[in-house]
Amino acid sequence: MELSISVEHVGHMVERHAAFWSHTEGGAVLRYTGIYSQSSAISLPQPGGGEITESERLEPQMISPDGLIKVVESYDQDQLDAALALNGEYLVNVGQGDFLPLAMPLMKFPWLEAILGCPIRMTEGQIWDAKFPGDPEQVVSDKSSFDSNPWFQLYLEFLKVLQNRLSGRFFVSTSSNQRGASDLVAAVMGVQEAILGWLDSPGFMSRLLRRCTDAILALVEASNSIIETSENGYACKWGLWSPEKVVATQEDHSSLLSPEIYQEQILPYDREVFRSSPRSIIHLHNNGLHQAPALMDIPELDAIQVWMDPYPDGDRREYEITMLQRIMERKPLILDVYLPSLEQGDRLLEQLPQRGLFYKLWVDPAVYDSLPDDYPGTDLWLRGLAVFDVTGVNKLDP
Repeated sequence: MELSISVEHVGHMVERHAAFWSHTEGGAVLRYTGIYSQSSAISLPQPGGGEITESERLEPQMISPDGLIKVVESYDQDQLDAALALNGEYLVNVGQGDFLPLAMPLMKFPWLEAILGCPIRMTEGQIWDAKFPGDPEQVVSDKSSFDSNPWFQLYLEFLKVLQNRLSGRFFVSTSSNQRGASDLVAAVMGVQEAILGWLDSPGFMSRLLRRCTDAILALVEASNSIIETSENGYACKWGLWSPEKVVATQEDHSSLLSPEIYQEQILPYDREVFRSSPRSIIHLHNNGLHQAPALMDIPELDAIQVWMDPYPDGDRREYEITMLQRIMERKPLILDVYLPSLEQGDRLLEQLPQRGLFYKLWVDPAVYDSLPDDYPGTDLWLRGLAVFDVTGVNKLDP
């Protein structure tokens, strides 16, 4: 019998995730507790046999959606556990705690950078982008349609294959292409050059931001047209259910910039991205929390995600916790935090409002292995079951 995810299968989680979006008390706190690890190496299986872990320059024909999905379909229990350790960097996150079973196009891949012409290489199973090899003016003056770009088409092919092969077993998300416009500018120009550009050449930076934003919007629109309308809802990159389609973006580069530069030069383009889907989330790191006040009251932004790594000490800790509290007064918060001990995690959680919060705690393997079986956020959707049989997780039924 064909298995499929439905509202009935995810049970009361739908109500709790809906409460997250509505910022009400009914959802309490969504929880996930996972193993913190550095970026894991992957390989790219080839249609004719063999696999790629090294390449001076990856090309679209070297990445096979069919080959990667076949690997996922062949998982046994041991490989399922290994997939959890990858933290969703491959093709699927199998689901744990309140984190939904999720599938996205190859998550480690810098899709938008490749679409804009940045070279992509692979070393020891890690995938990297390099800055645009020519004059960035070439990116600005390029008026070709993104639809004809082979990387653009490969991303859409991934979504189509995932939709056809895995949508009954995972929520298929379009939000792995989460780079923000300023991140793409920094990728095209190089970080140092971009820093000088915000100060010395705001006119050119605006033109480059326009092209980068257009790439984001084109991919969001095309992706949303592939993902079928679903009465069962959707999911975003961070494992959160939504009743409507979600766009995820980020502003990692803005952590290097003043709030004034971000608000004047970059935020107007981010707002276009926020409006591109019914729901929107922006990702920040804790070293970029100085940009949060500019985002808290924007009506078209629905939630903010923050990665706290490293966990701060002293006055900086007080500042960051205060900023998280301010965010939660206005927006739901997805918080990922890496901590060396559970006690620190419990103290942090106690200082945050108990509504509109998806609290994801990451710990070292030794700490994770010592957790009690009933520790919040550690229950696996699929352990002991057929790998994709989400219908059998009775404890998540109403």
